[in-house]
Order: sequence, then C-alpha cells, then structure tokens
Amino acid sequence: MQLVEGFYNQLNHSNYSELSEFIGDSIKMIEGDYTMNYSKNDYYKFFQWDSVFTPKYEILAIKETDNKVEIKVSKICSRIKFLNQKPIISKEVIEIKNQKIYKIRNVEMDSDFKLWNTKKNEMVPWIKKNHPQLDGFINDQTKTGAENYLKAIALYKEYKN
Repeated sequence: MQLVEGFYNQLNHSNYSELSEFIGDSIKMIEGDYTMNYSKNDYYKFFQWDSVFTPKYEILAIKETDNKVEIKVSKICSRIKFLNQKPIISKEVIEIKNQKIYKIRNVEMDSDFKLWNTKKNEMVPWIKKNHPQLDGFINDQTKTGAENYLKAIALYKEYKN
C-alpha cells in the first residue's frame, strides 16, 4: 500500500524522477476496452501531458490483497473541472510485481460523460473555426498539446462569458 500511496503522492507533486521509482520498466493502463502499454519513456510523455493540467489525486479508500491493491481515487484538474465540473471518482486495481507497479486497471468511473461530451463537442469546432492554430489540441497528448488544450479552454470560457 505504501508503494501505491507513494506513487499518487508523486503524481500530486508532478515529480517524475521520484514517480518513476514506483513503476517497472513498463506500465500498462487499462480503461474499459482501451489498453495503453507504456515504456518508462512513453509514460514520461503521458505524465508531461497530464501534469500541465495540474492534477490533484486523493485516495478515498485502499485495500491490499495478494499482489494487488484496490483503490478508490478522486482526480481533479483544470481539464476535468472544465469538462466535468467535479472530480472524477475511479475504482482501480493496481498490480505489483517485484515491488513495482506494472498495471493499473480502471474498473469503474463516476463521471458525467454526457456533460463532458457536450462541452467538448461545443468547444472543439468553435476552436477550429475561431483559433485554427490550436486545432487538433484534443488529440495531441504531448506537453505542447496539453498547453494548447489549456489555451483552448481559456479562449472558449472567455467567449462563453
């Protein structure tokens, strides 16, 4: 459990050098039918993208069984706040091998996907039309893509106000 708590603590501090000590040579992230296999280098790129939104995680419940840790975790960041208007609560199963996290499987997520999709589907075409230099931000999971995502959110919020 300390391994999982340490991992989320480093996510909260956006400290990749410390965070990387909690994962093996690779990490698998599973959400529904979608599986992402990351090498440490690939995970660093995802981490950079995610960190731009300044996420804050809070472990709400944690239980250890064998080499698995089941957690309930809350995540809020500027992107989630805009699209979902409240934290996303997830139930995850984290698998550990050789004292390293190697798999995180999201088994349940509490989010308002209708609101999320409505806001996204309003913002994306508006940005494409009014700020074409930012077009494509929604699918660009690089640090620059995340920075453009934040710019798009700011411009769209300004337009809506």
